Amino acid sequence: MSTDKMHIVGFTAPPNGMLEIDHVFSNVGQDFRTVERYTEYRECGFTELLFSGEDKYQGEDFGTSDLKRMLDNAHKSGLKAIVFDERIMALTVQGKNSAVEEFYGGDKKAFYADVAKYLSAYQSHPAFYGVAITDEPQVHKAGVIAEVVSAIKAAAPEAFVHTCFLPCIQDLGLAPGAFGEGFGTVWESYGNYIDKMSATGLGYFGYDAYPFGMWEGKNVICPKFIRNMQEAALGSQRNGVPFHMTIQSFSSGEFDEIRRVDESDLNWQANMAMGFACKKIYYFTYWRFTTRTKFGNTSAIIDDDGTRTIYDEAQRNNALIQRTFRHINDCEYVCSQLLGTGHDNPATQELICQDVGAVERFTADAVVLCNKLRGKNGSVYMFLNLRDPYEKFVNRVTLQFKNKKDGYKVVADGELMELPAENGRVSLNLKPGEAVWFTDLD
Repeated sequence: MSTDKMHIVGFTAPPNGMLEIDHVFSNVGQDFRTVERYTEYRECGFTELLFSGEDKYQGEDFGTSDLKRMLDNAHKSGLKAIVFDERIMALTVQGKNSAVEEFYGGDKKAFYADVAKYLSAYQSHPAFYGVAITDEPQVHKAGVIAEVVSAIKAAAPEAFVHTCFLPCIQDLGLAPGAFGEGFGTVWESYGNYIDKMSATGLGYFGYDAYPFGMWEGKNVICPKFIRNMQEAALGSQRNGVPFHMTIQSFSSGEFDEIRRVDESDLNWQANMAMGFACKKIYYFTYWRFTTRTKFGNTSAIIDDDGTRTIYDEAQRNNALIQRTFRHINDCEYVCSQLLGTGHDNPATQELICQDVGAVERFTADAVVLCNKLRGKNGSVYMFLNLRDPYEKFVNRVTLQFKNKKDGYKVVADGELMELPAENGRVSLNLKPGEAVWFTDLD
């Protein structure tokens, strides 16, 4: 199978050392935008740097700018980088329906010329990979995004244009009209949102949603989390673009209401995303978000002072992603089936389920998510332990397959191996967050 790698990115790259907490500025005493810290980021398994708004470029002399130093250090570290250009960002943030009409009086040629001028300062740098535009836009921004993407691609055809779209769940996605008006259900309106944003020329649809919480001392998972991912996967496929996903690596709130995660939480999210044929994974966040309220972002992969918190866990998860992805990188999502009685947690609510066609009978101590994917070499079936990883529950599963064999090819812990069977019957002990992928059930 192909050995193509998954692109993996962390929001909040090593920062400049300044903190703004409740509008009060302070300095931790060092600038982390160094070759050493960028190399540390790469060695964690991340493939490109996403520069933050705290390090925005505003058109100052490039030769003496922070941006050039950051790009130089990224290149020395073996990384490409996505630039935060305040001038390009302003076009998409401030534009309501049309940047060309609102800022250039309809003069498309002048608009393209300005964007080309902005890019010309840094686009030839060997570390340049792309530019960032507005974050989590509502559907009315689709026209502005299309204009800006078109102008960027005219000047730099290979440039990646980064944004992150809204989820259909959690607060930001519930604003009135966020996805469009006149639809019978929120899922229909979200489908409209995916269609409109996929037509902007970006070449992908990606969003963020954070599943793991802690309320009044009890662990919880975000309701309808899996249905949202299913809608994104199907909508992306419908529009012929890849699906990207941002996973939770931070906690937030005075009492970690969005709770701190561990390695099994990261595994659960990564396996889930790959099970829906995700082609690029982001983490929020790598470093702690440096502009925040007192309790806004209370943990990340690396702390404010550069101390590693869950760095090793993220590094192992990234390695697991790459080991697994090489076996499934060409796959598309087909459908889902829940194996087990009832809903094990709210994440499964409203999931569209159908028989994947491979399992004759099963037993399971808790609900298992079976996703069917299809690649050039046939179908792949993922079996994921859906129990909240916080509970550290090992799910004992037996599967009787319709296609009876004495052994099956599986990807377990990212490695292809033969799993013995007894006339089509296998037993699995799925660890918290673990998935096993069967490649020859058809």
